[in-house]
Amino acid sequence: MRQAVVLLALVSMAAHAEDHTHHHAAPPSGDAQIVVTINPEARVSATLGAGLPPPVACGEATELKVKIVNQGGVTAPLHARLTGDGARHAALHMDMTNLSGQSEDLRLLHLIPQGPGSVDVTVAFSIDNNVGDLGGRDRVHFLVRATKKCR
Repeated sequence: MRQAVVLLALVSMAAHAEDHTHHHAAPPSGDAQIVVTINPEARVSATLGAGLPPPVACGEATELKVKIVNQGGVTAPLHARLTGDGARHAALHMDMTNLSGQSEDLRLLHLIPQGPGSVDVTVAFSIDNNVGDLGGRDRVHFLVRATKKCR
C-alpha cells in the first residue's frame, strides 16, 4: 500500500513538472516588440510583445525593441537572423555583443525592407548560432510594412 502511495505521488509530481516545462507564457513585455527568453539550459524561445511600429520608407530601418529574459545567466551573444523567403526582401541588423548575464537585457533590432509594400518575415534567435528549436519556439513571425517611397 505504501509503495502505491509513493508511486502515485511520483506520477503526480512528474505530470506537474511536465505541465510546467511545456507551457511558455511570455513575461510582460512593456514596450518591447519581441521578448526572447533564455532558459537555464540556454534554450531560446521568442514571442511577440508590444505592437509593431508604423511603416517606414523602403530602404529605411524599422527599429524593434527586443527584451531578453535571461534565466540562465548566459553571457554569450544572442544572434538574430531572417529565415525563409523574407530574407530576400529585407535586411536585419542587431547588436551581437555578449549578453550581460543579468536577468534582463535589451537589444535593438533593425529590419530594413528592400522594397515597398508588406514583407512577411521570420526572425530566428539563437545563442552562439546553435541549431534552432525543433518546435519553432525560437522564432517570431510578422509583417513589416514599407511605404511606396524608395530611397
